[in-house]
Amino acid sequence: MKSLTKKMVLPLVPVLALFLAPAPVWAAEPKINLQALLAKRVPILMEFGRGWCIPCKYMKPILDDMARAYSGKAIVMTVDMDANKDLVRNFQIRMMPTQVFLTPDGKEFLRNEGTLEREQIALVFSKMGLPGSAPLAGRPAGAPQAAAPPPIPAQQMPGRW
Repeated sequence: MKSLTKKMVLPLVPVLALFLAPAPVWAAEPKINLQALLAKRVPILMEFGRGWCIPCKYMKPILDDMARAYSGKAIVMTVDMDANKDLVRNFQIRMMPTQVFLTPDGKEFLRNEGTLEREQIALVFSKMGLPGSAPLAGRPAGAPQAAAPPPIPAQQMPGRW
């Protein structure tokens, strides 16, 4: 009876180990060194979010496009809220996604809670003094422009809160 139990249990040990082992903790992004980013003296767009957040997933391709369009002129990045709790606390992030635009000297220019479209991000960068970007993904050069993006609410404009 003893050998029968060993023959039945031993093959199950590797399978059980998979289920009983602690799950690995994965940080979507490394810890961000804000001082190193500010040393580059360019405008910064940081989007605070988490990988499982549906609106954050919606923003990912938009932010990727904007990072390419403003490469060398601005920094566009996502900030994993779990890996960067100090930044979440320092910027007093209340919801996700939240986009924070910083001037080259590190002052907050604008904050938006929720999602932004490409045109709205381009408008903010324009108000920060950045020249227009290259044509955005999905829109061929010379294609007719869409209607103007909706304005950013006044309560989110700089100097109003």
